[in-house]
Amino acid sequence: TLTLTALVGKNNFSALECWAMTPGLVESTATGTVGALGYTHLGGAGNSSYSLFTALSNSGLHTAPAPQYVMIMTGTGEISLPSADPSNSTLSGNYTVVAGDILIAIDTAAVSSRGHNSVWQAGTSVLQMPFSGDIPSHVVLHDGGC
Repeated sequence: TLTLTALVGKNNFSALECWAMTPGLVESTATGTVGALGYTHLGGAGNSSYSLFTALSNSGLHTAPAPQYVMIMTGTGEISLPSADPSNSTLSGNYTVVAGDILIAIDTAAVSSRGHNSVWQAGTSVLQMPFSGDIPSHVVLHDGGC
């Protein structure tokens, strides 16, 4: 089963959930990937981009610009969440992502008033893959990251 940490909107605030994507992984019979386990239901990706953080980068509070997958290629990042009280600038959650992790960020402005914060270490590289259409089928395993 492919599990992903999801950045979602709950009660108009960003939150983390651990998702099991459905259906499960299946063994590939395609040339070049024979025998590998694969998940072919990611959805229609478009306008994908690659980012390399050459220095420590604090992205500040932001929402996902569109539903998207964020694949951590190298390095480390930390995701944190704001308080429900707009006068409180404290961030919590502090969820660490590392190379090989895949996030699904769907905390767009339509579902999250303040978004989340990302801090990326120097040398971290990520692929951002926006997708259109429905949110992929999944089961929520628990609150918080995987």
